Amino acid sequence: MCINTSTMKIFIAKLPPDYDETDIATLFITYGDISTINLVTDRETGRSKGYAFVEMVNDEEALNAISHLDQKTVGHNKQLSVSQAQERPKPAGGFNRNSNRSGGSSGYNRGGNNNRNTNYNKDRDSGGAGNGYKRNDGDYNRKDGNSPNE
Repeated sequence: MCINTSTMKIFIAKLPPDYDETDIATLFITYGDISTINLVTDRETGRSKGYAFVEMVNDEEALNAISHLDQKTVGHNKQLSVSQAQERPKPAGGFNRNSNRSGGSSGYNRGGNNNRNTNYNKDRDSGGAGNGYKRNDGDYNRKDGNSPNE
């Protein structure tokens, strides 16, 4: 007799917001032994994000649970989405802050043209169309003559 010692990780989505680990265990225990349940919650509020991971001891039992629980209606007419969890791909290489990025916005290096004037503290009273703002005594007033203080 061959005993299967591998576990299968299952992804469950569209969980009702009031479901906890006990409710998830109740769904899966009828199909086999559970080794772990990980209900994903918001760090700040502690509320469920609506998805979880369950590891089952036996692959056959896990596949049986997936086939029976996928699209099952629970709670407040929520239709579960149950599937075998996919491993996240490992990032290639290590962290490199100075890598050549294109697009996106992260930190000080925003990609694109880095040859722009970034002196934001200059008074904008230097020619042009005259639509800049000038700070006078702690107030910001338009310099186009429409300000009540001019």
